[in-house]
Amino acid sequence: GSEMCIRDSRQTLWNAVEQVERGKKAQLAYSFEIALQNEFTIEENIALARQFLLDNFVSRGMTVDVAFHEKETEDGGIPNPHFHFLCPMRPMNPDGTWGFKQHRVYRLDEDGNRIRDQNGKFLFDAVPTTDWGSPETLEHWRKAWADVCNAKFEEKGLDVRIDHRSYLRQGVDLLPTVHEGATCLLYTSDAADEA
Repeated sequence: GSEMCIRDSRQTLWNAVEQVERGKKAQLAYSFEIALQNEFTIEENIALARQFLLDNFVSRGMTVDVAFHEKETEDGGIPNPHFHFLCPMRPMNPDGTWGFKQHRVYRLDEDGNRIRDQNGKFLFDAVPTTDWGSPETLEHWRKAWADVCNAKFEEKGLDVRIDHRSYLRQGVDLLPTVHEGATCLLYTSDAADEA
């Protein structure tokens, strides 16, 4: 059935991700967890999340592996629907091959010549080929999710809004809760082996 196809596709994706990496401790993927809104149906939440992922991740050449969860509360508390998604750190080239995560920028002297270290090797900096790991990009994604949700609240006539900024940045004198929301963590090959 379709569940087997999805599982096979996931297995194929992550096997390919692991195969392309050379380093034992290579970082494989970005991992995200984002809260869905209790004010929306699960169908509305899934539609919003899919559009968000297409507009903000897939459109940038990112591959996305997503799972939706609608946690049941044992004590009758507030439900915690959310979605997790993993994005390989490598971009996908237009021809379907994996791109590079970074490229070398050689250090130059005042005359524009490459500088060598004490062993005669050229000094260089490893520069990311994408901005996916930058704090500014994460901030953009957080704001984009808040904007999508707030537009849906308005469409439904609900007087509810979410803000991607911390309480401190909003000037609100409250302590944050434990919920991580749209936290971005790096997923390493060691962590994948332990999972």
